[in-house]
Amino acid sequence: MINTEYTKEFFFDIDAYLIEWYPKMNQATRRTICFQSLEWLNSDDLETVVDLVVDDFAKDKQGLTKKEVEEEDAESSD
Repeated sequence: MINTEYTKEFFFDIDAYLIEWYPKMNQATRRTICFQSLEWLNSDDLETVVDLVVDDFAKDKQGLTKKEVEEEDAESSD
C-alpha cells in the first residue's frame, strides 16, 4: 500500500524562532525582524533546495530530470 499522507507544506514561525533564540528581543523588534525577513525571503531559494534534493535523490535512483524549455519552443513563442 502506498502512503499518500506526507507533509507537503513548509511552515516556519519566525516569531517563535526569535523568542526561543533571542529571548531578550522585545515584541516591537521581533515584529520588525519578521516583516523584513518576509521581504527578503525568496521562493527561488526554496525551489533551489527542492531541485537539489531531486538531483541528489531522484535523478540517480529514478531517472527524473527537471523539464527544460527547448530553444525552438522559446523562439516560436516570441
